[in-house]
Amino acid sequence: MRCPGCGMPSWRVHGRYVRRLGDAPVAGSPVVIELTVRCFKCLSSRCPAVTFTEQIERLTRPHARQTQVLRSMLASIALCLAGRPGARLAAALGIRIAKDALLDLLRSVRQPPVGAIRFLGVDDFALRKGDSYATILVDLEPAARSISCPAGTLSRWPRGFAATRKSR
Repeated sequence: MRCPGCGMPSWRVHGRYVRRLGDAPVAGSPVVIELTVRCFKCLSSRCPAVTFTEQIERLTRPHARQTQVLRSMLASIALCLAGRPGARLAAALGIRIAKDALLDLLRSVRQPPVGAIRFLGVDDFALRKGDSYATILVDLEPAARSISCPAGTLSRWPRGFAATRKSR
């Protein structure tokens, strides 16, 4: 086993423990994979990782409680439905997950980079009439995403973008 910190091989077993990973359901029933994994001690005195745990390729990641298959399923559900509706769909598929966990997963999904914005639509709206307002910015090109920001920040926002032009 090679140390992930320094790459030095190690054969010295520090300990073992049982690791439980949630996996994709089978016929609507939840699946839990129980693995006995070994912890190794790094033999290099300069390595910041004193101990490390063996990982099974394409199945485990450090500190993960779900397999990659289940995580990708939940990420798809979160991207389509987000919180409560996503949790209801997951429950119907046999996956137990809280709405807040789906929202956390949604926030952790990498977003594609935003290119140059040629046409920007701006709209102000009330979150609560007379109390709080917000602004939504929409890229008017096809297949573009929208960005929302708190009220009063729009006048400062375009200064960071050199290619921004105002038109009326």
